[in-house]
Amino acid sequence: MYHLVSIRLKTVRHMPISINGDTVYRIGEALDEAGVSRATFFRWVKQGRIADTRYRDRNGARVFTVEEVKQLKQIAGRLVESSPQLPIPNLR
Repeated sequence: MYHLVSIRLKTVRHMPISINGDTVYRIGEALDEAGVSRATFFRWVKQGRIADTRYRDRNGARVFTVEEVKQLKQIAGRLVESSPQLPIPNLR
């Protein structure tokens, strides 16, 4: 019998966590909010286009402060708009 194909449901938004008094979001939540994929985020960090996160959770996973999420959204908007890989179509 064939396995049923499962549909990936949108991730339920988790509660933010607190580290050293700062509210932080897990990487998936922050990248969803900024509209950036994981692959793009890691590529930009590796290329030095954006700074890596300040905090990691106890398992070593990146977590983003509220300010880092805001900055990521702003930087992502600028990088996408200036990217030579994404031609903007002429809508005349």
